Amino acid sequence: MLTEIIAIYAISDDLLKAIGHSEDLRTQMSDAEVITTALVAARFFGGNHHLARVYLWEHGLIPKMLKASRFSRRLHRLFLLLLDLFDFVGMILKSVNEQTEYLLDSFPVPVCDNNGFLLKVATFILAFTLESAFIN
Repeated sequence: MLTEIIAIYAISDDLLKAIGHSEDLRTQMSDAEVITTALVAARFFGGNHHLARVYLWEHGLIPKMLKASRFSRRLHRLFLLLLDLFDFVGMILKSVNEQTEYLLDSFPVPVCDNNGFLLKVATFILAFTLESAFIN
């Protein structure tokens, strides 16, 4: 699990650098760390951000972990960035895939305007995409 968490952080940080993302110099926790925490929550803790925050802080992986409220605000602010990263990862995986056949799978999603729900769906999809990249 530790190796996967480190890989998730490294990939998130590299992707942010690749798209030229810049962040405020006053932040205590980088955007890559916020994204890593969300992806770790999606991958290992069933989407529970609190458990992921506590785990990463207690194990010293992210020593300057934000409080729950601030973390939630930062994560919601990064929602569109997560969608861009998902698109970027998809383009990379598509470019390295030599096959022209794709398998699509879908699942029913309730229709709503809740950005929190959409954010969780986006982090689950990005976590699954990164996991698929590690397996292949």
